[in-house]
Amino acid sequence: MNGAMKVATEVAEEEFARFVAAMYLEDKLDPTFLDSEDKKSLASAKGKLIRAIERGNLVIDEAGQAVFSPRVDTGGPITFYMAKGSAFLAMDQRKEGHHSAKMIASMADITRQPPQRFGSMPMPDLDVCQAIALLFLG
Repeated sequence: MNGAMKVATEVAEEEFARFVAAMYLEDKLDPTFLDSEDKKSLASAKGKLIRAIERGNLVIDEAGQAVFSPRVDTGGPITFYMAKGSAFLAMDQRKEGHHSAKMIASMADITRQPPQRFGSMPMPDLDVCQAIALLFLG
């Protein structure tokens, strides 16, 4: 583990598994039910989240929720609550083909943050937030 890492990879993987269990995501992430494209997306999202846990920017709280402290954005920590149907409704309120707006609307719903928070977020931080949302919405 290099100097930038604060959490061992094994611990980060255990924390990721705790998050998945607490948010009831096991079935959604079961490779048996995923096609090859979904498997690639899942592996990418999981890798981003494990890395964020290793860096100490992503912690899993006592309730099993992901709490992300952005590295670049200065707006403070963001808690990702269990997604509800309203995350999909927020996406439906956006125009067809506006995929980024749909993703931002769903992240705003899941985190109880204003959409502008994600719209102005630097990409290194937004990538982690999108990876978390993908697990809920994928």
